Amino acid sequence: MQHRVILCGVLASLPVALHAQSATDPAQAVPAVPYRSVFVDTPAGVEAGTVDWALANAQVGQFLRGHIDLLKWEAAQSKAKAARPASPRGTEARTP
Repeated sequence: MQHRVILCGVLASLPVALHAQSATDPAQAVPAVPYRSVFVDTPAGVEAGTVDWALANAQVGQFLRGHIDLLKWEAAQSKAKAARPASPRGTEARTP
């Protein structure tokens, strides 16, 4: 049984071996490789708009101690949101 499997594998690869080109022949024609930049499909611009750098710097600068201040700010925002009375359904203000 094992000899049959080996024989089938050899016979299956025979057409590939017959049509293979010799890599040792320097006269063998080689197809030209077309150049294609890797940046062709890259989007031209990621940002929809620009932000004033001074405003962005001031917003980041409000958290003087870094991430811990941000966590405390988020906790305060969630407490303030929970303390607000719930508005009737469908009347809450929607932000764009």
